[in-house]
Amino acid sequence: MKRTKKIILCLMSFVLIGLCGAKEASAAYEVITKDMVANCAEVATTSIESLASFDDATLDGMAESRDAFTRQAVAEWKEQLKDFGKFEKAGDAKTVVDDEEYTVTVTVPATFSNKSGEIILTFNYDADYDQMVPSYLTLSEAETFGGNMKGAGINTVMGVGTVFVVLIFLIFVISLFKFVNKIGAPKAAPAAAPAVKAAPAAIAPGQAAAEEDLTDDLELVAVISAAIAASENTSTDSFVVRSIKKVNRTKWQRA
Repeated sequence: MKRTKKIILCLMSFVLIGLCGAKEASAAYEVITKDMVANCAEVATTSIESLASFDDATLDGMAESRDAFTRQAVAEWKEQLKDFGKFEKAGDAKTVVDDEEYTVTVTVPATFSNKSGEIILTFNYDADYDQMVPSYLTLSEAETFGGNMKGAGINTVMGVGTVFVVLIFLIFVISLFKFVNKIGAPKAAPAAAPAVKAAPAAIAPGQAAAEEDLTDDLELVAVISAAIAASENTSTDSFVVRSIKKVNRTKWQRA
């Protein structure tokens, strides 16, 4: 029984030690408290209002400060106001805590005369003073639906335009291939001149201008044969008509 009580007491001791250790570890982990975060948001809003209220001479004097954050913040503020215009009002601050990097990022939406923007202040934890110290300020254009659509439209036009330019270039290159093939091809031999037909020989006087074979006309052959036999006082059996040709004579030859 006593042994059992000792075991129980030992277990309870281990549990208590573990709880104490976990509490100390969580306390060490939560370096940035809620008060520090709230103070960062308040300092960011106050700094923005102060920068907006200062004139150029005051800002130039602040730019010569030994404080690195002040010099950087003034330079960023003056440079961005050329594009954003005059400061009008600031919105509610939003904070983001990074426990690993020991930083607090405060984003304050702001309205300017030319366009809206976001002022971002970054605070780093200073272990020596156990407080958050501002380290960096940036002013950027706020993302809006219209701005995003405009950017998307510009990107689309640029992409489509690039595609068309590349296609036109490829078409031009392909059109040059026919000249490349002609460069290496051998030269063709000159074509021979077409043969000229000889003109028909002139018909001499007394020569038949047109000849026609009439031996197939049997009646004509019989008549001519009878006429020849009568003129020669012989019979048609003593000769054979092999060819009958028609001869055209000019009028002066018939005279």
